[in-house]
Amino acid sequence: MDKIVICNSVGSYVEALTRGKEYEVIAENEEKEQIKILGDNNRARWFNKYYFVPCGSNVSVLVKWQFDDVIHDSSEKSLQHPEITVILSDGQKRWCSICTKAGLMEYIERNMDGNIFLIENQIIVKDFSHEVVNEALIHLDQQNELISSTNLLN
Repeated sequence: MDKIVICNSVGSYVEALTRGKEYEVIAENEEKEQIKILGDNNRARWFNKYYFVPCGSNVSVLVKWQFDDVIHDSSEKSLQHPEITVILSDGQKRWCSICTKAGLMEYIERNMDGNIFLIENQIIVKDFSHEVVNEALIHLDQQNELISSTNLLN
């Protein structure tokens, strides 16, 4: 068939797909809008076309990230709201703020005024350990949610 597609979101197929990776289409079912590919787990199976974009499409993936602020308390009880910078494979630099559940609750209590509260570009993590933040960013990236969760850094 010689048709190549690029994974744009892994959905629930974390073991079988990698966002940004090219896959060869083995078969296609237009009626069901599915393609059959050999996944990362070496199993051929049908996937919804939704998870893929045509070869040549730009699928920017997370390359690296860094804390922009000094972390004074990395525990689950931290009230900090540090910013982080993420760098994508296309060279984009993006930023967002992160906090813990305790930090989010304290921030809402302190700032809730009225009937609505909106926090854009805020990612809530269990704690500020490098491992937890890294895992959260990889998860968002693999689900194609990292760009919408961050702002472009000017």
